[in-house]
Formats: sequence, structure tokens, C-alpha cells
Amino acid sequence: MTYLSHLPPWLCGVIIVGSFILLAILGLPLFQWVTAGRLRLTEEMNNDIIFFASAIAVFYSLTVGLIAVGVWTTYSSVENTVSAEATAIGCLYRDASGYPEPARSRLQAQIRDYTVFVINHAWPAQKRGESLDDATRRLSTLEQEIVRFEPATLGQQVLHAETIHQYNQVSGLRRQRLHAIGSGLPSVMWSVVLIGAFLTISVTYLLRMQRGVHFVLTAFFAMFIGLVVFVITSLDQPLSGPLAIDSHPYQLVLDRLIDLK
Repeated sequence: MTYLSHLPPWLCGVIIVGSFILLAILGLPLFQWVTAGRLRLTEEMNNDIIFFASAIAVFYSLTVGLIAVGVWTTYSSVENTVSAEATAIGCLYRDASGYPEPARSRLQAQIRDYTVFVINHAWPAQKRGESLDDATRRLSTLEQEIVRFEPATLGQQVLHAETIHQYNQVSGLRRQRLHAIGSGLPSVMWSVVLIGAFLTISVTYLLRMQRGVHFVLTAFFAMFIGLVVFVITSLDQPLSGPLAIDSHPYQLVLDRLIDLK
């Protein structure tokens, strides 16, 4: 459901839940019209229908529940990666503050430039499902600046080794974040979610009850399934979905550390 990824969360929820309710309500009279005179359904058969409907609902809920847990786990993992990358940038900036001039100013300026670029350019791009090569170029320039420095004392050697380690942390976490841009449920799993929802709702059409009550119960059932699908849709793409992770950790590092006066 990538076509919903750029919508606000509330609008995405209204569209998904509303679509399920509308389709379920419209499907009920259509099913009754198509099967009129073909299926001899009676109220005495409701217990048997409820048994099979319950079995289908149980299997569907288990399947969708496992998918939802997997999606939430992935979302949390990406959120931790983003936080860890921002933390590594802050540590790298602190390490750069221990270098002698003019290396210190050059390193800190490049780290700040990279952080600002991530916030103002890279983040909006990945919200659109894209990754920018300019961030890679900035990191490569920073790496060259770090490698160019020649430690003159034992203390500088220790500091330089730690700086290289933090740079590798930033680079590695960035690669993990970029890999998550295109992540999401495969189409086969979405087929299971949507086809399972259709089967779970449509089996209730077989029940024989007062018409108004049937419509109301069908709408409530469809609303609940729509809410579950909305949750999966919102968390499916952690960096570009309706509930996409924002750049707040990087902004926090920029405001509370890099630009702190």
C-alpha cells in the first residue's frame, strides 16, 4: 500500500477503515442478490455457519497477529538504528573536539554539514523512498580528512583510533538505515492479509438475521479488521510510511551538542 504512504496518519486510517466498512456493507446486499434462490439458508443453520466463521476468524487473527508483531519488531529495530546513528554522530563530534587546530575545525564543520544535510535533504528524500548520493560524498570527504591526520603523541593516537571507530559506526548505521528505506511486507503477505480479510468478512454474509442488525454487525466487524490493516500499513515502512520515523534524534544532536554555545 505504498500509495497511502505519503498521507497523514489520520487520513490514511479514515481511508482504510472507511473502505473496509463501505465494501463490507455494499457486499452484503450484493451477495444476497446474487445468491437469492440459490442457497437455501435458514436461521437454524446459523450455528453451523458461526462455527466455520469462528474457525476462519481464528486462523486469520493468528496470521495477521504474527504479521503485525513482525512489522512492529522491524519498526522498532529501524527506530533504534536511527537513534544509534544520531548518537554515533554526536560521539564523533566530541572526538573531533580533541584534535588540534586546524584539523579540529575542519572535522567539526564537516560533521555539522553532514548532520544538517541528513535533516534537511536526506530525510525528506527517504520519506519519498529515495536515497541521496550526496550524503555518501560528504562522509567520504570526512573520512579523507580523518585519515589525513597524523597523530603526534600517544594521546592523539588513542583519540584518532576512537575517531575512526566512531566514523565506522556512523557509516555502518547509515547503511542499515538506507537498507530500511525499501523494506516492507512482500506482496504475497499483503495478499494473505487482504484476501483473508475478504474471506473473514464475506463468510458472515451467510448468516440469517434481521436485515438492519446484519448490516450493523457487518460494519463493526469490517471496522475492526480495517483497524488491524491500518496498523500494519502504518508500521510497514518505518522511514516512508504514514508513521515514518522523523529526524528528531539528529536535530537533538545538532541543537544540544553541535550548535550548543
